Amino acid sequence: MLDQKIKALELIYRGDVAKQLAEIQNYMDNPVGVGEHGNLIETMDNLVAKLAESEDKLITLEKYFINE
Repeated sequence: MLDQKIKALELIYRGDVAKQLAEIQNYMDNPVGVGEHGNLIETMDNLVAKLAESEDKLITLEKYFINE
């Protein structure tokens, strides 16, 4: 059975990935409807960086703790 702390981390990282994907999609679908859209590319770049970080954490967790 998977340790509850590891499972909690997995759920956090998966949630973070989903959150970043949803926010990026929102910017792509509604760039004018998003407040402060003057820095759209910079904002999306920051979201992609957060997505990559969350994805890296999930991959690392799976490599060392889940898929042993």
